[in-house]
Amino acid sequence: MTEDALPVLLEDGSRLDWPDAAYRPDMRLRDGLARIEHRIEGAPALERLLTEGAARWAIELRCPKTLLARIDTSATPRMEVRWEPHEVDGQVYLIPGLLAMRDARLETDGLNDLWSGRATLDVPGGWWLARGQPYPVKTLGETILSFLEDRALPDGAMKVDTVLHSGQLGFTVSLAPDVFPSVKRDRSMQVAGLVGVCALFPKVFGDEMEEQHRALAEEIRGRLGAADVPAWNDDIYDPARAATAIEPLFPLPDLEPEFDDE
Repeated sequence: MTEDALPVLLEDGSRLDWPDAAYRPDMRLRDGLARIEHRIEGAPALERLLTEGAARWAIELRCPKTLLARIDTSATPRMEVRWEPHEVDGQVYLIPGLLAMRDARLETDGLNDLWSGRATLDVPGGWWLARGQPYPVKTLGETILSFLEDRALPDGAMKVDTVLHSGQLGFTVSLAPDVFPSVKRDRSMQVAGLVGVCALFPKVFGDEMEEQHRALAEEIRGRLGAADVPAWNDDIYDPARAATAIEPLFPLPDLEPEFDDE
């Protein structure tokens, strides 16, 4: 049996290796800090590997732009992971899971009938026994938008522009000095800026779109499609509806929670 055929307990349940088990990580994220509580249900064979020390809870930290890739592990289900600003640029993802720390034998109780003819499976060190979804530290809106103060604007004014950072497309929302200080604490101001940015999509992502912009365009299109919201090439495209599909007008849960002092 090849390593690719070994069982993995996925958070999204897209594999049937463990028909009666579940991996349910509770992730709380903000810039520079993540706290997670891992939880596995219905997989005593995995619990035994934890007890034996053959497996540990883990979080993989990835920043595609800086090529940062790091895995932190813990013997306890509650973990905290930190990273420094100079280590990352752009979006940061954290992927939780359960990692085999050495070659081990996984008992097959609880696994799909595919493995019922064997008492144990040989699992190599470094194999992800359970794997969560990638959790972005920033929302899509935070990733593509930046807010600037523009002293040339009259009171109460806002404007939006496209900008390139190292070849990556982004958008700036410029605000008059009298309203700029409120943008960090007023989510409605942030969404208002995103509405203006979404109004640029038909032009930016039109027929003559730059090739390097396609990945971002497809990510945004996928987000709108998942929310059943028309994209910019539709006759009934509505920038306000698109913006509030990307960033709803209420605070997102666990985006920047107040962490208890410890």
